[in-house]
Amino acid sequence: MSAPVSVSIISRRTLLIAVLAAGLAPLLFAWFSNQVWEDYYITFRSSRNLAEGHGLVYQVGEPVHTFTSPLGVLLPALCFALTGEDQAALWLFRGLSALALAAAAGLVLRHARDQGWSAAFAWLALCLGVFEAKIVAFSANGMETAVLLLFAALAWHELTRLRGLRWAWLALAYAGLMWTRPDACVLAAAMTFAWWLFGPKKLTEDERLWWRRLGGALLLGSLLYLPWILWAWREYGSPMPQTIIAKSALTPGGLSFTRVLLAPFSCLVNHTALDGLFTPIYSSSGWPPFLLVAGAGLARLAAFLWLVPRLPRATRAASFALLLGAVYFHQIMPYPWYYAPWTMLGALALAGGARALAARLSGSVLSAGRIITACVATGALLVSVAQTYSARQQQQIIEEAGRKHIGLWLRAHAAAGDSVFLEPIGYIGYFSQLKILDFPGLCAPEVSRIVRSGPGGYARIINTLKPDWLVLRPYEIVQQNLQDSGQLGGYDFVHASNQRSAVDACTFLPGRNWLEFDSEFLVFRRKGRHAATTPAK
Repeated sequence: MSAPVSVSIISRRTLLIAVLAAGLAPLLFAWFSNQVWEDYYITFRSSRNLAEGHGLVYQVGEPVHTFTSPLGVLLPALCFALTGEDQAALWLFRGLSALALAAAAGLVLRHARDQGWSAAFAWLALCLGVFEAKIVAFSANGMETAVLLLFAALAWHELTRLRGLRWAWLALAYAGLMWTRPDACVLAAAMTFAWWLFGPKKLTEDERLWWRRLGGALLLGSLLYLPWILWAWREYGSPMPQTIIAKSALTPGGLSFTRVLLAPFSCLVNHTALDGLFTPIYSSSGWPPFLLVAGAGLARLAAFLWLVPRLPRATRAASFALLLGAVYFHQIMPYPWYYAPWTMLGALALAGGARALAARLSGSVLSAGRIITACVATGALLVSVAQTYSARQQQQIIEEAGRKHIGLWLRAHAAAGDSVFLEPIGYIGYFSQLKILDFPGLCAPEVSRIVRSGPGGYARIINTLKPDWLVLRPYEIVQQNLQDSGQLGGYDFVHASNQRSAVDACTFLPGRNWLEFDSEFLVFRRKGRHAATTPAK
């Protein structure tokens, strides 16, 4: 099928409404839920240290690369430097994220206009790929998601642009992706390769010009990212973030040629990370099963639409790029905030496929298709609303009354320099300001070395490093056999935080199991250590 002719059937009014709605969506989510994601506080501790003149470090005096996203740590640092206050810095960062999401929505609509879509299919792409529950949430709760989506949308717009790519803009997109997430090179490669595979094939002068422009974009993009690589190498001894080193030890199955080769088949017939593309945050933790089935169906359809030979090139390319992303996700342990750009590609594939199908239908069949499309878009928006309500409960019950409380309690009872071993380091690490020894070692290389060197789990870490404090979920004590093995014998139980009754009191709570998972923590102090006369500052 030849490249579509640009048709101006998406009005400026539609563009304005969509951009405004995309900018307001994360702000409304933040206003109603006030959710601040656990990982934001991991990064923000480094951001604040930088703004206060202590360097870009988590623990003052320890040059460890404890964050993944350069822009994800530098933008909050700038926000804090401008405002001087935690909440004001967070809201300023939320405002920047809202602007980024609005710009991404505008680029999605420009792509839809280039492809000749009507407003209905453009809105389908927006509902699934911009207003999707995880995208809105992580564009509001302190993560770098909106910025990542903006650069992904810019890259895709430039690659598929009817009037030819602009190498400087594509270079900005490539560099922006890397400045936002270092593994975004996979995303950039997937989009570029997919468009090369399904784009125009005639080797004309224009096609050779496209290759020259692509080469220029790659070169300039690399040069724009190079300063960060050199600075991080000098500052931390390696450009590889400690977060990636630590998480790599948890990779399911490990990398192998066979695993990569069989990944597309696994994505088609098995439950894999691909199934989470259009579902809520941690969707398997208490959301309705039909929602998971519907989300998995949409994700698999989007990832394999490239097999349909008569679909538009851009639709097939978006689908194939998504499949490459699914293969990548199959090799790692993806977290919900990783999905946004891949979700956008899936939404573009589905909207493009729906538009192509509608062009071949008529009468009652076309009407039925429009109804189905409207139902899918409406369902996606309703899930976003439910996700917002769930996030509000999670923030109030788990974060404010639970993990933040533990961090403040430790700050009042521990001495400066005391060490704490635990898994969720965000709230507790930030509000305690203590030395954190976390599993699997996101901010503690000494822990990640133990994890990577062999089995033993929590018991081996505790026995080797002898932290002053332990913060454990009850299930972790049982799962890690800490009580029966005697590892807790050297510690006194001193404090508990239990929010289970508050979770149980919620009659309607999507994702209930996720909240239950973090509803109870037990705090232990190493024997011989007493309450601090000079608490941590």
